[in-house]
This record gives sequence, C-alpha cells and structure tokens, in this order.
Amino acid sequence: MGFLRTFSPLIYFAFGLYFQFINVAFWIYNHFKKFENVTKPADNTLLLISATQAAAEIREKRLSSSELVEAYIERIASVNPIINAVVVPLFEQARKMAQECDDYLDCVDVESDEYKNLAATKPLYGIPFTLKDSISVKGSILCCGMDYRKGMVMEKDALVVSRMKEAGAIPLCVTNVPECAMWWESVNTVYGRTNNCYDSRRICGGSSGGEGALIGAAGSLIGLGSDIGGSIRMPAFFNGVFGMKPTIGVVPSDGHFPEAVGFRTEMFTIGPMCRYATDLPLMLSVLAGPESANLKLDIPINIRKTKIFYMVGLKNPAIESLDDNMAETLRKAVKYFEKKYDIMTYQVDFPTAHRAAEHFFSSMEVKGSDKFDKILTGGVGTLNIAQEIMKGFMGKSVYTLPALMTAFLDNVETISEPNKQKLFTQRDQLKKEIINLLGEDGILIFPSFPTVAPFHNQPIATPFNFAYTALWNAVGLPVVQCPMGLNKSLLNPAGMPLGVQIIGSPNSDGLLIQIAADLEEGFGGWELAR
Repeated sequence: MGFLRTFSPLIYFAFGLYFQFINVAFWIYNHFKKFENVTKPADNTLLLISATQAAAEIREKRLSSSELVEAYIERIASVNPIINAVVVPLFEQARKMAQECDDYLDCVDVESDEYKNLAATKPLYGIPFTLKDSISVKGSILCCGMDYRKGMVMEKDALVVSRMKEAGAIPLCVTNVPECAMWWESVNTVYGRTNNCYDSRRICGGSSGGEGALIGAAGSLIGLGSDIGGSIRMPAFFNGVFGMKPTIGVVPSDGHFPEAVGFRTEMFTIGPMCRYATDLPLMLSVLAGPESANLKLDIPINIRKTKIFYMVGLKNPAIESLDDNMAETLRKAVKYFEKKYDIMTYQVDFPTAHRAAEHFFSSMEVKGSDKFDKILTGGVGTLNIAQEIMKGFMGKSVYTLPALMTAFLDNVETISEPNKQKLFTQRDQLKKEIINLLGEDGILIFPSFPTVAPFHNQPIATPFNFAYTALWNAVGLPVVQCPMGLNKSLLNPAGMPLGVQIIGSPNSDGLLIQIAADLEEGFGGWELAR
C-alpha cells in the first residue's frame, strides 16, 4: 500500500496518457470511416407520441392499434439497415394482435364497466413493445447472441412478457445483445454488430443495446431491457433515451437467460426503456404488478423538500476520468434544481465507491455456479479458450473476443478470498451509508458515464469504464438514466447524447421518475438529429 501511495501520481499520469492515446487513435481511425445516423421522423407524427398518450387515443378510438403497429413496422424498415438492431421480427403476429384489439373496441359497449375500466385493467392496450434477445417470448427464438442457441424457440413467455400482454401490449420484435448478454457493446457472431443511432461508428451499448438503438431511433415506442452492470442504463444513455433499473426484487426475472444466481440476484433486474419519462411509471406498474404498490409511483413529490446530492464521478486510474462534456452535464443538472426550486444541493464523496469495478467483479463471483466457458458451449464439449482467441483474431471463431476473455478471466482467481471478504464488507457498508444519507426523500445525481458513446471496439481498450453504472448494481439501488441533450462534436455535428443517473434508496422509484420527468422538462429529453 505504501508503494501505491508513493507512486499514485505517476500511475494516474500514466493511465491518463494511455486514455488520451486511445481516444486520439480511435478518433483518427474513425475520421475516415463512413458516418450514418438516424434522423427524426418528419412524415409520421404517430412516432412522436408517448405510449401513455397513444394508449389513451386507442381507447378513445381516435387511433387504431393497427395504425400504430404499422407505423413502427415501417419505421423499423427505414432505420434498421443503419443500426442493425432487430434480430427476430414478430410483425405478422403483431399485426394480428393489433387487429384483434381494434375489433374488440369496435364491438365493445362504451357504456359498460368493462370498457370504462380498460385504462386500469389494460393500461397498454394496443401498444407495441420490443424486447432484448434474452427475455423469452413464446414461439420466438431466444438466441442471446450465442452460436449454440441459434434457432432455439421458446415454449413460454417470461413473466414480464405475460404481464405486458395481459396489460394489452403487443410484442413487435426482439433486439440484439452481446454474446450471452455479458458485454457492453452489442456484437455477436450470429447477428453481427448493432450501431448507435446517432453515429453508426459508435457503440449502442450493451447488453440491452438493440433496445437502446431501436428506441432512440424511434423504431420502438417502449421496450424491455435487463441490467446487472448497467445493461439498461448504458444503452439508454448512449442512444439518448430513458432507462430504469428498478428496486431489486419488484420486477420478476423468470424467463430471462442467463439466469441470475447467488448474490447476482441482488444485482440483476429487468426494467423499462422508453423515449418519454411519462411512460416509465406506466411500464413499471405493469412489470412490477402487485409490488408496484411499494414504489409510490402515483404519489406527487414536493421537490423543494427533496434532498439533492451529487458526486463528481469515480477516481480510479483504471477508469477514464470524467470528460468536460459529462462534467458540465452534471453541473447543469445540479444548477437546474438549485435555480428552479431555490434549494441547496450538496456535493458528496464515498471513498470506497471509487473501487466500483472491484465491488462489481467480487460480487459477481458465485461459488458453485457454472463457469463462463461452460455457459458459452451450453455445457457440451470443452472450450479451448486460447485456441478460440487465436481463431477470433483470424475471424474464424464462433465466439467474440470479449466473451473469450471473460471465459479466460473466469478461470483465474483475480481477487483473493481475504480481499473479497473485505470488499463485501466495504460494499455493504457503502450501501448503508448511501441509504442513510438519502433516506426516503433524497436523491443522488451521478454521471452516466465518463464520456459520450465510444467508438466500436473501444470498450476492449477501456473495459472498466462501465463501473459508472456497475457500482449501483453492486450496492443494489434503483437508478434512472436521464437524457440531457446533445453535445457538439467535430466528427458528428448533430451531436451525441449526454445524460445523468438519478439514484435513490430502495422503493424510491416514484421519486426518481418524477426527478427524471423534471429534467426532461428542463432539458428536452429525447432529441434525435433532424
């Protein structure tokens, strides 16, 4: 420890130079790459209304479900060649379900209790939704970007899909993920790479990357993601939309692949992704079912009485420092609440939070669980990791390099048992400190990521940057990712999405959503290039 303290400035300086080199190298390389982006739909206003508004218009027969579904199918046909997000289209099934919705509304007695209660019993009636390729849909393929799962058809819906259908929602398509949903760039050897909807040279994030890109491109209205280390929030941030990691345990994970085991169940959840903050409580109430009663989704919040704290990123040599864009975005969010509500905000710092990557990796280790190489092969045969890595460099492996490196590291003890126990103690104490600080009426504003969306393959060179989101999985707190406009870029004059994370105590989901809605009002929320 004395050695590290003595040479800490030199270590930070060396890593700082490394990150600068990586950023410059990728910037120069991508300067010569073809640029494409998705522009805002100008010819169909149906694509620009929230699910909340669309559901109301369908119930009131001012809009048909078929019209809405067809609008999104046409939009997908327009944007998917750029982003490559859709892996399993469910269009014919969606058209049939939409027509059934319309037929029902044509014949139902509008004076009946059944019709009058439709908003309560089926709040998403006639609304199309999309979901990532790790959540089971009956009759659809669940591949999860894995070679051995190609063509594997599911026999039943995940519980969250059942709840969405029971609420009247219509599955529209399944979207791309990284191999086994265990990386933060959505690329695999089955379906290929998904691109960011603002800049095709950049990543869409992962593992709910196809969802982030498709929703950000206005090719989907609402979607389902899952999050164990930022898999909802990174794609939501990179693609300029809202994404929520709800309070752990309120949304069931039955029917998700891979299944969370051990302490991972305290880190993992399925959650909503959408373009408009008003759709977050609507979706969460459906996904959480009876558990939503604990989340205070319908209780108005007096923000003047809300305690607002903020933390200026993570200080760790292996994690990239907060760049000027992201630091300024955090400052703007904080100043917005200070000015609008004439309140004080408070900067805080939690020293052990800066070990976020260590907290995440130690928490992910579960004794007795299957090793990652076994998961990659489906338990059939033995994976020669070194050989596959060599094949990967030649473009001949059915596995991606991040998956193979994960499998390799999974077989190496990177953290000793005594250090793990120390990290577990620090992690649990950190969670208590944050909850005690926030209470039931406090929030913490935290950067979404150290930079805007990186270029393709750049995460391999900066693998620990995901700690900005993974920290909140390790401590098991609810988070909303909130878009905060676009930056200005020499490579992309239209700009890339900016954002912040809003963190709260367990069951403060309603408070977090209202804070996000307030920021949406102040900064414009989702904003696609024109």
